[in-house]
Amino acid sequence: MRSEWYKRSFLVFLMVFISGLFEIDIHFKKREYFKKYQSLVQDKLQLEIDWRKIQITLSETSSGLSLEKDAQVKAKMIILDPSLAKIMILNDQETKK
Repeated sequence: MRSEWYKRSFLVFLMVFISGLFEIDIHFKKREYFKKYQSLVQDKLQLEIDWRKIQITLSETSSGLSLEKDAQVKAKMIILDPSLAKIMILNDQETKK
């Protein structure tokens, strides 16, 4: 009878010990999976930002805005204010009238 008491207490101790190990393993895996999830969320956000930049670039190229930017940057062209421009008529027939 006395030996059965030790067997039962050892069995209970072993079950508690094994369940504690599984609990620790579950928490560790949960933390690792959460880190991986956060990394994937950041990658997703970065891909969305890159996709929006590509869409903006494509729309600028198709609408001609990129040509205007290139002209301003590379050729140093500027758009003049029409109210400041002086228009001279060079046609002789128009000036004689």
